[in-house]
Amino acid sequence: MSERPQQTRFTALLVAVTALVGCVSPARIAELGAEEATKVEQSMGILGDAEIERYVAAIGHKLAAVSDRPQGPWKFQIVDTPEPNAFALPGGYIYVSRGLLALVNSEDELAGVIGHEIGHVTAAHVERRIRASVMTSPVSIASGLAGLATGILSPSLGRMVSSSGQALQTGLVIAPYGRAQENEADRIGQTLAARAGYDPAGISNFLHTLEREVALLGDQPRERGFLRTHPITADRIAKTQERSPSLARMPGQSIARDRADLFARLEGIVVGADPAHGVIRDNVAIHPELDIAITFPVGWPLANTRQAVGAASPEKDALLVATVAERNTSLDALLAKLEREQSGLGFERFYIRDLPAARTQMSDRNRFIALTLIEYRGDVYSLLGQSAASSAARYNKLFDSTDRSFRALNAGEWQSLEETRLRIRQARAGQTAAAVMEHTGSSWSAEQIAVANAIDAEQPLGAGQLLKVGIPQAYTPRNR
Repeated sequence: MSERPQQTRFTALLVAVTALVGCVSPARIAELGAEEATKVEQSMGILGDAEIERYVAAIGHKLAAVSDRPQGPWKFQIVDTPEPNAFALPGGYIYVSRGLLALVNSEDELAGVIGHEIGHVTAAHVERRIRASVMTSPVSIASGLAGLATGILSPSLGRMVSSSGQALQTGLVIAPYGRAQENEADRIGQTLAARAGYDPAGISNFLHTLEREVALLGDQPRERGFLRTHPITADRIAKTQERSPSLARMPGQSIARDRADLFARLEGIVVGADPAHGVIRDNVAIHPELDIAITFPVGWPLANTRQAVGAASPEKDALLVATVAERNTSLDALLAKLEREQSGLGFERFYIRDLPAARTQMSDRNRFIALTLIEYRGDVYSLLGQSAASSAARYNKLFDSTDRSFRALNAGEWQSLEETRLRIRQARAGQTAAAVMEHTGSSWSAEQIAVANAIDAEQPLGAGQLLKVGIPQAYTPRNR
């Protein structure tokens, strides 16, 4: 139910792609790319800032126009994830993340990244390197839901049960490119950048920034990142640096007039985790855009995805999942539909804080499931508890107490929500990154400011020098 990015759900883009890529028609590749683009939008989310989206797309189309595939189709979008990343899908779908934009210091760098992804598409690397790699989360026992769902006669109820488990699983990811493919994409991307009037050294500069960020993070866990799918080697960096002077840079003008204009376009994007996608505090899941909070059992690790929030028991023998069952409907209407599909389902009607609710239970020899539906503000939510059949009595009370914790956010929770946005500030003469951090009130450390702005942390700055900083502020509701 949270939109906080976790690992993207990709299905197999091509059947046995490595062996059969030559047998798949361009039309089928485009169709598969479109299907996966829909999944990207659902699982990662698109930023939805029209101005910055147009800017990124303009750079992309400028580069694509001088590629080997100028006719396209191409689509350039920004995914709403905090990790710096860029990736491509078959059919010309190119994505950069808002986390990557926060590290960009010139349009040349951004053009280098986008050109690199265009290179992966035109060289057919994408089709050859997608692999199915199911990576289960701490709530991987959700996979058992699908088996029980197949025994439910009501199609809608079966989908509701099985999709609750799927919403918490992390699915398939794009495999890392090989060294030869990365070098080829670098070459193509740098060539396109030079043809479009950009400095082909932009990609080299950005790779250095990414390396610095990885070193800064140390052992901190990161989600999807550019370096995971685009491994960097010293040889690769050296080749991009050596190649740049040999590429004739054609006359051309950047879309952003200068660094100040670039920064002005980036200012205001959310950096780091976005509370709009859900917040977990101890055992309470908070979703401000839906105005709901749910209290899960103490000691149950919580997992957040864009479609659901859930928790697994410490023993990994029980699971709780909350998600939207059906939008723009009432509980009465949904129950009537379920009854039409299968009579005698046996939902018990009751109220949770004056909200209409209904509950049913189902089991087989191995699994027990308790499903509660709650109507709230024009939508129906589902809270699904699963356990081993032998543990049903033990966990059923916990399932019920979690269901009954469903509520609107209170005033204190609203007031405590905070977000960090990218802001542009001017340095004072002789300041270091640490001094900038102090006088701007940035939540970023001095080292983070240095990395994001491609400067040395101890470097004395010039008066008026523009810097990107992360500034915390009260949460701004998106849909109010």
